[in-house]
Amino acid sequence: MKRAWAGLVGLLASGIGLASAPTSARDAQRVQRVTVGRGAGLATCEGIDSSNDNRARSDFPAAPQVSFRTRLAGGIGQAPVSDALGNLIVVHSEPRLSQLDAKGRTLWSERLASEASSAPVLTSAGAILIVTRDGDVSLYSGAGKLQAKRGLPLSDPRRHTLTIPTDNGGALIASGGELLELDERGALVRKLHASGNLTTIAQANGELVAVSDNGTVQLARATGELDRLGNFGGNVQDGAAVAAGRVFAIVDGHRWCALDMKTGRVETLGNDSNLSFTGPVALLDAPSAALVVGGGFISMRGQDGSETARVALNASTQGIEPATLRTFRPALVVSDQRGALAAVQGGTDALVLRPGGDALRLDDTSCLDPFRPTPTKNGIVLACRSGQLFGVSGTAP
Repeated sequence: MKRAWAGLVGLLASGIGLASAPTSARDAQRVQRVTVGRGAGLATCEGIDSSNDNRARSDFPAAPQVSFRTRLAGGIGQAPVSDALGNLIVVHSEPRLSQLDAKGRTLWSERLASEASSAPVLTSAGAILIVTRDGDVSLYSGAGKLQAKRGLPLSDPRRHTLTIPTDNGGALIASGGELLELDERGALVRKLHASGNLTTIAQANGELVAVSDNGTVQLARATGELDRLGNFGGNVQDGAAVAAGRVFAIVDGHRWCALDMKTGRVETLGNDSNLSFTGPVALLDAPSAALVVGGGFISMRGQDGSETARVALNASTQGIEPATLRTFRPALVVSDQRGALAAVQGGTDALVLRPGGDALRLDDTSCLDPFRPTPTKNGIVLACRSGQLFGVSGTAP
């Protein structure tokens, strides 16, 4: 049934003249949703998918090696995403959108009116969604053809936005305290105002979850309003993840917490005032997770929240005080279904941690400003703002 709905929405989204079609009027208090289901992409947004858990569908290579190296002209402006075939979708530092194949070769490239304000999004209806600093949203087909372009009612369109795909083929866009819901054609369904500036938007079991920097967690129900679910009791800056009926977040930079989505009750899973926890988090089998502590250490957390292992991302950091490590750019981590981790940090080579803690370093993959690793069909791609790309697979070049 989901495939049937996906095909129907795909036909609607590719209709002739859609780019100039007027937005139909809707009653914002009676939101209508059609369930399409999860998209087929391997990484559909910055947090890997709409749950923001930074957990890949695929498994990382057991014996990873760098299979290709290349550099993209125009740099890279946001974290890349990847489709079901392992192709990369990249927005450049200059106003341009490109698709690359599994070896980093450009398949097509289209100029944008202005720079992207968030990572690209692969919708569950099969479109590539781009939000730009001009305050526009554009939908492209997998072949790079513009399908729709619309203006967004954002008070400050030039600020960074959070964008995720939704199960109905549309998307959620957050900017400051504003939350927009779009349908599969990019048309505005409703505009909501959150309590505080939004640091996470996610979808779980058909409900839209919004987490603000002041710790407030709200749900966007079908009434058209944001309902308060609870509060973490502190500052949530680095994004939260949703899994197993709970919202997980780093609170005040030193607490690892979970909020129950049924009761709103908050449980502290870990607390260390002497350490600096940073996100986004990478969930394993929730509530197990991988956190970054002290700037350059990966902290493995068990089911009860206790630390089961700690690994230095850079071997040279072993003797450095945590206060010094906090001055480094924090590492970024993604996980896979087996519990393996891929981690990057500016100025050091990327690391893959096998389930159980065996660390494999990928030589000569360092750059100053890396994005989170991007899962692909047969491995991982490491991307840097400079335009450097490193493909990682289980085979030698």
